[in-house]
Amino acid sequence: MKYDCIVIGAGPAGSASALKLSSLGYKTLIIDPRDTKKVCAGILTAQYVKRYGINHDFVEKELKGTRISFCDIHAQISYRKAVEYSINRESFDLFNLNEALIDGSELRKERVSSIEEKGAHIMIRTNKESITADYAIIASGISDLSKLYGGTRKCAFCVQQKKYVEPDNYYEIDLQPGVYSWVAPKKNHVLTGSSSLAGFPDIPGEKGLIPLGPVKKTFSKRFLLAGDAAGFVSPFEGEGLYYSRRSGEIAAQILSDAMSGKNTLNDYQVRWKKEFDFSGLTMISYLISDRRILEAFVRLTRDSEEFNNFVENILTGENKKIKIQEIGLLIKMLSKINPFNTARSPQC
Repeated sequence: MKYDCIVIGAGPAGSASALKLSSLGYKTLIIDPRDTKKVCAGILTAQYVKRYGINHDFVEKELKGTRISFCDIHAQISYRKAVEYSINRESFDLFNLNEALIDGSELRKERVSSIEEKGAHIMIRTNKESITADYAIIASGISDLSKLYGGTRKCAFCVQQKKYVEPDNYYEIDLQPGVYSWVAPKKNHVLTGSSSLAGFPDIPGEKGLIPLGPVKKTFSKRFLLAGDAAGFVSPFEGEGLYYSRRSGEIAAQILSDAMSGKNTLNDYQVRWKKEFDFSGLTMISYLISDRRILEAFVRLTRDSEEFNNFVENILTGENKKIKIQEIGLLIKMLSKINPFNTARSPQC
C-alpha cells in the first residue's frame, strides 16, 4: 500500500505532523516501535500554552515561575501573567498520538532501518516490511536513523532521575558555563537532571541527549527533518516541546503545499528559519558560557526588577526573537556588575 506521507516517530513533532496531514485528507502512516522512553523534564512553556492551550489529562502541576542559580547566587522569576505546566511526558505523547490516530492516521509499531529516495517516491524499510510513500518526515529524535539522513549529531548528554521529595511550584535551573542542571516539580515527586558536553554525568538515572542547535539542512528531495532530529531547541534553557510540535506542523504544511504543486521542500528551511530565529538566544547562551558574565547575569536577575522582567520575557516566549539592540542593552546592563568588586566570590 502506498501512502501520501510516512511519519517516522510518534513524539510531539511526529504526532503533530501526522495530525495535520490526516486532517487535510492525506493518507498518513506513523511508524514508531513505541519501546523507548524519552528523557525529558516535561515542561510546557508559556509559549506552548499560549499557542496550543492545555489539556489537564497530562498535567501534573501548574507552575508559578522559574528559579535560576549559579553556585550560591539564587534568583526567582515569578511570572506576572504567564502560566506554565509540568506534565507527565508519557501521557502527553500518548494524548498527541491518539489525536492523530482519531483523525485518520495509521500506526505501525515497527523500527525503521533505512530510507531510500526513488524518483517520485520514497521507500521506507522496517524490521518487518518495505513501505512506499510520496514523502516522509523524520521525527525520530536524536537517533541512529536520523543521523544517517542529516539529523543532528551535536548534542549534550544528560541523566535524569526521579526523587520523592515535596515538590513546589517553581521550575529550577542551576547554571554553569556551557551546561545546566534542573529540578522539575511533578504531582508527588520531582525530576532532577544534569547535563554535560563531555559525556553522561556520573550519576544514577535515565540517560538522554539534548540537541545543540539546528542542522544546516533540514530537507531533501522527499523528506524533511522535524523536532529533535532537526535540532530544534531553545539555546538558552534547552526547551524543545514547543519547537517539536510547531516544526511538525510546519513540515506537514510544506508537504501539503508540495503535493498540491504550490512549493518545494526547500521552502521548509525558509519557513522555520523565519519563525524560529534562534540568533539572539544563541548569543545570550554564548555570553553566559563565560563564568564572570554568568555570575553577573544571575546577580542582576536577582537584584534588578527590570532585568528580571527581561529574563522572564525570554523564558515565557514573549521575547524569543531578541534583537541586536536588546543584546547591546543586555551587555550594557551586565557590565554594570563587576564580579571582582563583589563582597566575596560565589561558593560553588
